[in-house]
Amino acid sequence: MTHLMNVHAVTRRGFLAASLGAMISARLARAVQAAPPPNVLLILSDDLGWNDIGYRNAEVKTPNLDALAASGVRLEQYRSMSTRSPTRAALLTGRSAFRIGVPAPIPMSEALPIKERLLPQMLSAAGYQTALIGKWHLGAIAPEYFPHKRGFDTHYGYMGGETGYFTHRIGNRLDWYLNGQLLEEDGYTTDLLAAAAIRYIRGRDRERPFFLDLSVNAPHIPLEAQEEYLARYAHIEDPERRTILAMIESMDAGIGRVLAALKEEGIAENTLIIWASDNGGQQSGGGSNTPLRGQKGSAFEGGVRVPAIVSWPGILLAGAVHQEFISLLDWLPTLAEVIGFDTGGVELDGVSMWRNLREGATVERGPVILGSGTNTCVFRGDFKFVEQVMGRNTNRLLFRIIDDPTEQRDRITEYPNEADELLQILRAHPRGQADRI
Repeated sequence: MTHLMNVHAVTRRGFLAASLGAMISARLARAVQAAPPPNVLLILSDDLGWNDIGYRNAEVKTPNLDALAASGVRLEQYRSMSTRSPTRAALLTGRSAFRIGVPAPIPMSEALPIKERLLPQMLSAAGYQTALIGKWHLGAIAPEYFPHKRGFDTHYGYMGGETGYFTHRIGNRLDWYLNGQLLEEDGYTTDLLAAAAIRYIRGRDRERPFFLDLSVNAPHIPLEAQEEYLARYAHIEDPERRTILAMIESMDAGIGRVLAALKEEGIAENTLIIWASDNGGQQSGGGSNTPLRGQKGSAFEGGVRVPAIVSWPGILLAGAVHQEFISLLDWLPTLAEVIGFDTGGVELDGVSMWRNLREGATVERGPVILGSGTNTCVFRGDFKFVEQVMGRNTNRLLFRIIDDPTEQRDRITEYPNEADELLQILRAHPRGQADRI
């Protein structure tokens, strides 16, 4: 279980390797300064659990993501929101999902506030071409809320949260779009999204860098897999686990085809790749977060601690294992530092982790609030405070998460002052409102 430890310790021996010193850090800095602005490929998997990745669990077949981890940096202390819409809202704004009024999955009557300035808008202003291929789930209550009106030059995929892989429908309602227009076509969504990403990469404007947000729906429910992949897991007795493993392998194959396209186009060396799950796995639906406590929707680690990788060949060290706290809130400010785009004075809740990722520099940060709905948590230093509100009952727990990553020992009676301070931080955190029809 040693891979779960050391939440805030970036060990230069483990992460940077013994040979990395001032000379190598300087070389990396010069390489970044000399390189043109990188393409950015953001890949979000949906409901992929902590234990649902090949480099951690041999039962799971993800050779392409395993290879990406081997050529990039494994983020072993990465945290996200614990459900889908809050994750996407926080990632695209760099702001707390609670602050901007998206604490839970967006219903059809709500949307991410139009006043929020999104990452693709900032990148567009910096000369990037932008695309969202896959899941939006941030509201479509009017045309101006559609993704292709909010900074993405183009959107292909779905708006909701539980779109069928074969039917492209939620119930009887078609949920498959191209730039706001409903689209009827055949195909398994995982394959269609990968193919669209490849078309985008090959058909891009070669004079400008691109930002491609590839938000796949696998392995989110409904659990629907292709027969060719299901056959590979006939030995798995649990039908839900069998299906989700087949869906994950299909997803990995699609991601592999997209990564291959980067190499074929000769742009892999100047593409910064970020891959992560949007939240923890849904154990009641075949996912696995072992040995973490909790699942999707929970403020425990099984809900917010997810597998993640960042890669930039020649800039970030291949095969590194990063052991310092990093959250989805940090991507926007990190990209702003790497690329140099203007965030327009937006009050960000994350911090740039670029110098830390590149050379192990210490990054100071304040408390980080994650979770979803009424299941919330606050990270600060060695501690994690959890509050669960269930009807009239409220549970509060405190963990020294640095040495108790599976959250087995509640320390709230041992550190009452710490618990009270973190509760007050949670209470003082702004709570916004989504736009509504």
